[in-house]
Amino acid sequence: MPLSLVDLRPDRRLLDHEFEGYKLNLQTLPHFCLDLSSPVDKVYPDEAQYSFVHAKLFALHNHLILDFWDHQYNYYYIDNRQQVCNVTFDNINNTFQSAVVYDVPAHVERKSGHFNLCLTFPSSNLAVVSDGTGYIHIIETGTRNRPASDKQTWQTLFSILALGKDKYFTIVDTRMEENDNVELLHCLLQSVEQSEKHFESVLSWVTFENYDETWKQSTLRQVRGKGIIHYAALETSCRALYVASDNLFKFTLDSEKDIIQHKEEPRQIIYTWLQTSDDITITLKLQNNFDKKLLFVNVTPLSVKISYAGKVFVEGKLCHNVDNELTTWNVEDNGQVDILITKSESQLWNELLEGGDKNGEQILDAGLVEEVHKRLAHLCSDTEVKADQSVPGLNTQELEECDAASEEDTVLVRMDITSHEITHKIPLSVHQYLFNTKLETHEAPALALRHDVDACIWQPYAEIVNSHTWPVKHHGTLMAFGYVQSSKPNRKFVTCSPSFSYSVVCEATRHILIYKSSSDHDCQLRKRTEGVMKNIKVGQQHVVNIDKYGEVLGIHATNDYLFILTDTRFVAIGI
Repeated sequence: MPLSLVDLRPDRRLLDHEFEGYKLNLQTLPHFCLDLSSPVDKVYPDEAQYSFVHAKLFALHNHLILDFWDHQYNYYYIDNRQQVCNVTFDNINNTFQSAVVYDVPAHVERKSGHFNLCLTFPSSNLAVVSDGTGYIHIIETGTRNRPASDKQTWQTLFSILALGKDKYFTIVDTRMEENDNVELLHCLLQSVEQSEKHFESVLSWVTFENYDETWKQSTLRQVRGKGIIHYAALETSCRALYVASDNLFKFTLDSEKDIIQHKEEPRQIIYTWLQTSDDITITLKLQNNFDKKLLFVNVTPLSVKISYAGKVFVEGKLCHNVDNELTTWNVEDNGQVDILITKSESQLWNELLEGGDKNGEQILDAGLVEEVHKRLAHLCSDTEVKADQSVPGLNTQELEECDAASEEDTVLVRMDITSHEITHKIPLSVHQYLFNTKLETHEAPALALRHDVDACIWQPYAEIVNSHTWPVKHHGTLMAFGYVQSSKPNRKFVTCSPSFSYSVVCEATRHILIYKSSSDHDCQLRKRTEGVMKNIKVGQQHVVNIDKYGEVLGIHATNDYLFILTDTRFVAIGI
């Protein structure tokens, strides 16, 4: 099946171009705090784990786990005694209940280099724990939708050294599937391995099967790639894997089916193309002693063919319509040919030709960066837009320089486990990845991607049966949050509420910044130059000082409360 490019087009009904920004609100938000009976377990990288991939895995590990199968405020964390602790928050009386529900088997002395313990809930009665030293424990939890003090103790069903000795990992995702009366538990594990030249991120898809109350490991699949993984999840159908990363990942192991390695033909670049939102410039080089009369340029609304003396440089169907009557070209004395093609609609293209072209290479336009800064200037406190000026719209493909630096090649792909190929690809170089959040219990986590100055929340769904489409739906928008979070270099956790009513930037030790997109009352601001009052649509920014609680180790946002976990405290902040 050919690779399909997916174009993310936001639902305009979920955007608000009249939103002006956030105004600081000094009102104190209510805090409810529980002192933990024992500190949260956390470990640090050792001297051999010095890569940025390791740093991200350790520093950004969220130690606060919500049970999405339960509709109460039931949270879990693992303490330094390697015990799973449950904390229930009563939002009526603003009180807490806590209890230990599970003791991780075979307490291994924790040391630098071990990974953090992980806990996930693949179903309403099962849990999966990794101990940070390579072991996975499948656990029967019983009914969990009750307060912490009423819960029964969990029982271990199966334990195994999943990837071999000294192969440490974190659990990224888990999912249950039933197939011919056999329960299948799919676990997605992330680890790091060092090759000769660099560190590789490894995603291991381990499947366990339960037949007649007997568990065993059945299959192991692995994908590898260079650099960090921004997002990874199992498709709900358990037939594909979603990965967002700076470099493409490939299947390298499948215990069930051989992986066929396709030899890539060497690319011979004979032309380059540069685009803005309005036009495309194709550049190529003619041979010495060229004759202009032998150059052939034919552009129709949907196709292009450029050749010289019978040699074809570019030929194929264009990705989108163009205004062929405005096509111009110029031949310089050194043989360089520049063909300018005007687009019918103002947008950036993923490819020049449908299906791509191995003979052509796109050149990114660095001049877009300065244009973006100018268009975002009206959001800065020291820059104003006059009343008679219209704020220019920002193209969805443009980013600030600080954002584009590390997101230039980022892609979100769907990798099929049957063909071991990438079936769908979403370029994220123009939609900076911000964070992910769980919206629906049975679905993969949703992604927050930057769109203009906003952040759009996209929910990926399983590929439709008998179709080649990958539905990724725009569910909500965090107004101006794409721009806001980029100015917070000290951020550790970023998240939002399920209703998208507020978003959060959490620093490690000092502040939590809460951005509520709607205000309870109209706001009026006076233009400094005109001196007139004008009603504008603004949100509220709350700043919460967390110095007294210590380093934030975990965070989760609900519609009414923001929960944070520190080394020794569990805090609920009323929104």
